[in-house]
Parts: sequence; C-alpha cells; structure tokens
Amino acid sequence: MTRYLAANTNVNVGDHTEWQFLGLTFNADTIISTLVASAILVIVGLVVRAKVTSGPPSGIQLFFESVTGFLRGQIEDLIGMRVAPFVLPLSVTLFFYILVCNWLSVFPLTVNGHELLPPPASDVNFVYPLALLVFVWRHLAGSRVHRGHGGQLLHTLKGHQPALAPMWIIEEISGLMSHALRLFGNVLAGGIMLSVIAAILPVEINWALNGAWKLFDLFIGAVQAFIFALLTVIYFSQAMEMRDGH
Repeated sequence: MTRYLAANTNVNVGDHTEWQFLGLTFNADTIISTLVASAILVIVGLVVRAKVTSGPPSGIQLFFESVTGFLRGQIEDLIGMRVAPFVLPLSVTLFFYILVCNWLSVFPLTVNGHELLPPPASDVNFVYPLALLVFVWRHLAGSRVHRGHGGQLLHTLKGHQPALAPMWIIEEISGLMSHALRLFGNVLAGGIMLSVIAAILPVEINWALNGAWKLFDLFIGAVQAFIFALLTVIYFSQAMEMRDGH
C-alpha cells in the first residue's frame, strides 16, 4: 500500500516553494501564508472592534467573546488574573492566529503545482517558534513570581528529588517538543489526506469526498488551535504556581 501511494500520489512531505537570500533558504509558501493570516486576523479584529456593541452581539462578536470568556475562566481558576494579566491576551491571540492559519487550506490556490496558501502549521519552522515563545515566556513569568531565575529553579525542583533533576530536564524538553509537534502532526496529516484523496479517487466522486474532508479538516484545525491555547494557559499555571503551602 505504501509503494502504491508513493507511486500514485503527489504527497511530498516537507516540499516547499523556496527563496534563496544571502545563503539562507526561506520557505516562501509558509511566509506568504503567515503574512496573509496576520492580515486577515488584523482586518477581522478591526471590524469586530468597530461593530462591537453592548446589546445583542453579532455572530463573530459572540464567537470572540465566547473564546475569550472561556480562556479567562481557565486563567482565573489556574493562575489568577491579577498575577498573570498578560496570559489572556497571549492565549487568545495564539488561538485566533493559529485558527486562521489552519483555515487557509479552504482556499484552493496553486502555483506551478504547489499550494500557494498551505496551512503554516504543516511546516515545523512555524510551530517550533510558537512553542518556544510560550516556553521562554512562561519561565520568565515564573521567574518574576518566584523572585528571579534562581527562585524559579528552586521552585521547579521542589516537585522533584535532586537525583531526578535529569528527568525534569527531559520533561521540559519533551513538553516543548510535544506542544509544537502535536499541532504540526495533525495539520500535516490533514493536508496529506487531501492529496491522497485527490490522487487515488476518480474525478467524478473526488470533489464530494474532498469537500467533506475539508470540512472535517477545518474542524480539526479549530480543535488544534484551541488545544494549543489551552496548553499555553496550563503551562503558565505550572510555572507560576506557589508550592510553599503544600
């Protein structure tokens, strides 16, 4: 089956349109997709802000308020808004940005056989910086709560035996990797399935199954964006919790 798919599909994992600049290679499709997603998010945000009302909200305003309200509740329960007021803007921004990025797959635009706007999360060069941003920021926030990097290290080691310190290092690294690769794997799998469906099915029925899978792929994209944002809140709560009372 693997040989059949390899011979009869155009699934090329990690194949990107590339730009060369100063000896460096840039994935052009990922860059274009992230810029388009950023522009869409800014425009939608400005529209929602211009039409925001204290009365019955519109559908898109209700969607924004529902996501923000849920994440606010999680932050208040796990951390407290007074301790970490910046976590809500970060988690909400990550959710909506990743959501728009994942939903770019609905646009069937291709250039020279390459998808013009592939979901950026199907490129590890996109998900690693996002996970690294959360990783660094949560430890900086933990250091602020625990009075410096030394206090943050002692706080973290309180939950571990000294002999298990190497295991803590592995846990931190694996948490960073899983935060990124969970998003990458699910979004990439959706793109691969679309390519496989397009390659192995007759044109007469391809459009129906392809459309159904795209709808499912949009749902998965929303779920993965939500999971990434929720894990961000959980990671911050772990870094900033006080263990002195335990």
